Parts: sequence; structure tokens; C-alpha cells
Amino acid sequence: MRKWWWLLIIPVFAVMAIILPREKRPEMVPGESTVQAQEINPYTIEGMKARTYDSEISRENRVRETASFTSFKISFESDGLKQYALMNLPKGTPPEGGWPVVVVNHGYIEPAVYSTENSYINTSAYFADAGFLVVKPDYRGHDNSDGEALLSRISYAVDVLNLLAGIRKLPEANEKQIFMYGHSMGGDVTLRVLEICPDCAAAATLWAPAVTEFPETFMYFARRGNIADPTRTARLERRQRELAENFKPEEYSQVSSLANTALVKVSLNIQHGTADESVPFEWGMALAARFEKKGVEHNFYSYIGDNHDIAGNWGTALGRDFGLFRSVTGS
Repeated sequence: MRKWWWLLIIPVFAVMAIILPREKRPEMVPGESTVQAQEINPYTIEGMKARTYDSEISRENRVRETASFTSFKISFESDGLKQYALMNLPKGTPPEGGWPVVVVNHGYIEPAVYSTENSYINTSAYFADAGFLVVKPDYRGHDNSDGEALLSRISYAVDVLNLLAGIRKLPEANEKQIFMYGHSMGGDVTLRVLEICPDCAAAATLWAPAVTEFPETFMYFARRGNIADPTRTARLERRQRELAENFKPEEYSQVSSLANTALVKVSLNIQHGTADESVPFEWGMALAARFEKKGVEHNFYSYIGDNHDIAGNWGTALGRDFGLFRSVTGS
């Protein structure tokens, strides 16, 4: 009898299994995941791709007139902020489809010192003289443009993307022949725009591009200057605070324009002077190497002994950009 005792226990366990409460399993709703979708950081390339960009361009006033073009101060909205830009409109009859366009993305100038009407006017005039409709945006917080530059060049890319949407609506502009010039900080802005919107430009040029791994590209310039300078300390603290408040370390590669170069689909020039004291020449070389690795079509031009503005070879460098842009327009 002893060896059969366990046969008597089985019915007891069966009854207990029926009458005792069980742990309730979560109900599955059709089409609904039990894993909550991860929120995308709006400042990452992916987050900025998910946004909608739009604007309407208005002429504010005429600034100056030359033999080949007329300059206007124009305005548009970006994130609800009124922004200004300089537009050089060529004279004469536009080609079929409208004037090809160059957007000039300027480098760092103290926002209070920067001028819509007078900063980067030589570069803007060069392209206008060559038959391009030129638009040079302020970026938010510069001159009389509304806003403050939170995360600087990331916010500036938003301004440029909204501007581009407005340019495509201009009857004078050829929306299929929009090009970009970016100098220094503007080089990072330009590259970021090309990664967010690969079809927004037909080609681009990056002069002394302030592009390296994030967040170094964000902190490098904040660290420069006299250590005892209180403005340096305040600037550095602000950058560190913005970095901590807006990004997790695991998001850095998703923010970095250098890490996302594979998204670029157009031809580019990189132009850099070897004696540049503002943006390390090595940054330009590293960017060219990254383009090479990712299969991005590009030309890398170095200018021995030349400075941040490529002043000693300014005409040569712009001529190379003109050649790149005209190779796309076919004229």
C-alpha cells in the first residue's frame, strides 16, 4: 500500500489547481504592443527628419543695387520666430526653370556683431555675379532675427530647413538647382541639413568645416580662450548644462553630423587652409576620410599656409565651387 500513496495525492492537487486563484496574465489588445515605443530625441538626425518644415518668404526692403544684382532683406518664420536673410536677385532674364540658388550658411560671428546686410557680402556677391540667386540666412538670435540659439548649430539647421521650404516656392528660383555654401560653423549646419533632407540641395561646399565627433564639436569652441575669462567660464557652463539637459551619452552618435555622413547623397567640395587657427585642419581631413569610407562623392582641396577664410586662395576656392555647381546645372 505504501508505494501507491502518491496516487491518492494527485486528485488533491488537481482540486487545488482548480479552486485556488491564479496570477492574471496581461490581456493582449489586437494591434497593441506590450513594449512602449521609445521616444525619439528631437535633436537627433532621426528626430529632425520627423519634423515638418515650411515657410513663406517676404521682401522687407531693398538693401543695395549693383550692375548684376539687387539685394533685398527678406523675412520668413522658423519655429514661430521671425527670421531675416539677405537675398541677392540677379538682373536680367532668368534661365528656363528659374535662377539656380546658393544658400550661404555663415560661420561664427558674435550674434550682436553679425549683420544681415553686411556680413559675408563678398561671398554672396560672387555667386550673384555668376548668375545665382543667393540667400544668406541670419540664424535665430543674430542681428534682428528673433530667438536664442539653444544648442546653436542644431537650431540653425532648423532655420535653414524652413528657409529652404520657402525658397522652393519663389517663382524666381529653380527648386531643382539649390546649392549650399557653409563656412566653419556653417559647414556643420550645411552637413546636418544634407543628412536630414538629402534631396534639399543638388551639391554643396564646406569651407573649413567645424565638424568632428559630438559632443566635442559642441564643446571645443566653448573651451577656447583665457581660462580666467569669466565669459569663457559662463559659456562653458552653459554648454555643459545644455548638453546634460538635452542628451544622453548613448544619443551622441545620433546627433553627430560626422557620424551620419552616409546619409549624404550629393557631391561636395571640402576646402581647408593648412594654417587655419580656428578650425583644426585635421578636422577637414577626417571629414574627407569619412566621406571616402562611406562612398560620398567629394573633392578635398587643401591650401598650404592659408588661413580660416582661405584668404590667399579665395578666388580659386570659389571658382572650384562655381565649377561644381555648374557641373550640376549643365551650363
